Amino acid sequence: MNTRVPSRWQTEDVSSDPVEQLIYASNLLGSDPRITNYGGGNTSFKVHATDPLTGDSVPVLWVKASGGDLGSAKRANFASLYQDKFLGLSGRYDAGLSEDEMVPLYAQCAFNLNPAAPSIDTPLHGFVRAAAVSHMHSDAVISIAASENGEALTKEVYGDRMFWLPWKRPGFELGLMLKKGIEENPNAVGAMMGSHGFICWADDWQACYELTLDLINQAVDFIEARTTTHPFGEVVSSRTPLAVTEANAALTRLLPKLRGKVAHNGQRLIACVDQSEPVLDFLTREKSDHLIQLGTSCPDHFLRTKIRPLVLAADADDAAIDAALADFRAEYAAYYDRCKQADSPAMRNPNPSVILIPGVGMVSFNKNAKEARVTGEFYRNAIEVMRGAEAIDRYTALPEQEAFNIEYWLLEEAKLKRMPPEKEMARKVVLLIGAGPGIGYATAERLLQQDATVVLADLNGELAQTSGMQLSQKYGADNVAWTSIDITNRESVQRAMETVTLRFGGLDTLINLAAVFFPPDTNGRLSDTLWTKTYEINLVGSYIIADEAASLFGRQGLGGDIVLTSSANAVVSKKGSVAYDTSKTAVNHLVRELAVELAPHIRVNAVAPATVVSGSQMFPRDRVLASLAKYDIPHSESMTDEELRDQLAAFYAQRTMLKKPVTPAKVADALYLLATDRLNLTTGQVIAVDAGLHEAFLR
Repeated sequence: MNTRVPSRWQTEDVSSDPVEQLIYASNLLGSDPRITNYGGGNTSFKVHATDPLTGDSVPVLWVKASGGDLGSAKRANFASLYQDKFLGLSGRYDAGLSEDEMVPLYAQCAFNLNPAAPSIDTPLHGFVRAAAVSHMHSDAVISIAASENGEALTKEVYGDRMFWLPWKRPGFELGLMLKKGIEENPNAVGAMMGSHGFICWADDWQACYELTLDLINQAVDFIEARTTTHPFGEVVSSRTPLAVTEANAALTRLLPKLRGKVAHNGQRLIACVDQSEPVLDFLTREKSDHLIQLGTSCPDHFLRTKIRPLVLAADADDAAIDAALADFRAEYAAYYDRCKQADSPAMRNPNPSVILIPGVGMVSFNKNAKEARVTGEFYRNAIEVMRGAEAIDRYTALPEQEAFNIEYWLLEEAKLKRMPPEKEMARKVVLLIGAGPGIGYATAERLLQQDATVVLADLNGELAQTSGMQLSQKYGADNVAWTSIDITNRESVQRAMETVTLRFGGLDTLINLAAVFFPPDTNGRLSDTLWTKTYEINLVGSYIIADEAASLFGRQGLGGDIVLTSSANAVVSKKGSVAYDTSKTAVNHLVRELAVELAPHIRVNAVAPATVVSGSQMFPRDRVLASLAKYDIPHSESMTDEELRDQLAAFYAQRTMLKKPVTPAKVADALYLLATDRLNLTTGQVIAVDAGLHEAFLR
């Protein structure tokens, strides 16, 4: 819902450095979704600086660089241009250069060798005389810009404070239109850009920030005063939201199928589910069908959401899903063919990036979890724009050709090509079981460093949460989730798989580290109960999770990888650990059996570490002390747990051929390798990570 925006400007927090003032204001504006969408809008400040070539004081235009997000922008995210050189580009445009030919010239005006690429909206800032300029994509203001009678409404709301500019794709011509509008409207402090957003200006950044909020709040107040009935019409009884359990059951069934089908050319996508009240309410209303088909308005919206979403019934079966997606692809291909030009880039993924499910919510897809969330947020922005426009007038979308020209803009294509190559585990969802300190945490870090999306699971849910929160701080909250799991209980495993599905849409890789070792009693024996429990966790649990993962992989139709954990003890007979050793021997054969059963689409492998002492939950202080005493290794009761573990690890290392301790990081490397596509022709294998134990050599 559109609500008034309070000022958060704190004078005591503002630097005297003008560029830092620009950054401060930009962060305030960009971090509030009521002001602008993620990555949307741009800001600038005209300052005087010493020319490094001449030593003279010259006017410099600092403007947000291409890409990035205002809410988190730093100095490196702003371009700096000689203002006079930039204004001089008008002559090149008048001489006949095209819009796309003008853009590379912006960087030729760089001041002090600043490498940041200037925004495509730089002309909107350069041609304004005022020092501080703010261009935002507020839903409330865009509601006016996207109304059928937007020009008249702009006059009604703002009087002579703001004038109207008809839709024009961002670029040099739009900047010149703004310049002319300012000359013709000397009292104006802003301009409304049809179907786009608004721009305003002031002499300093505090004044510009407060003006930006004032103009947004005027739109909010106007919309609220005009809202007498629900903008989207009456509720359709057949579309009322399902109970949470029913909705989640529908999503758990639909998401794997959808995720498999929207993948394109082998590129998997991550899903984000939005079951918020605004989305559910929109989908229940009688006008929603019509508004959905109109498509979005603001250019930033459909760069991610495509021109319109797919609507799917909650009870759609496989045949209905296939038919709906086939129709969407055909319509998208027809749209591409109608609008393409000789130099248009090739058609991209023709599948929907936003899927609306009445009674259930919205699912958005993109290359990673953050982009999937942002895609959904953009459609939420579109809903709010529609809401405001329908309250005061009638909502209008961009003409189809204009929408295409933005979606397939050559400059946008060039920006996509400049993106760095994706990391090795990008687009992959991994369920990592056994997420505590040691191997689990090290493996999670290894995966996240390569852009995997990771769900941490553990019998101790608090332990999984603690690890998850720590990793979220380092690698981003979008990329990490956590849940509890009891791998010996199939219902618990199914609930964990549902958690993964509801959070990210499906699963690509299962890694299981969960295992247990019970030391024998003083007589060297283990009770029948502990024997049974050892097998339940180490063997039966490994089978249950592999079986449920395979079922989920099958519903997606994308294949998958299963990586289990065995042990060097599986092939090295050792006194005092009969139950553990034989259970791990059984795991080795389970790997081979599953590899046969699940081929050709699912690979099953395992890692067999030797004793990993450092960071391991299987080596509590009492066990370490007992082992140190058993092997007569010097130690002191005053030593910390980690010091004691290091002593024991050093002893075990001397029993290996390489004389090195087996660390969590080294085991994580092996687990990671099996999770990647590097060994995509390897299945049914157990890789040893034991620093060289000749007793464990392949027989």
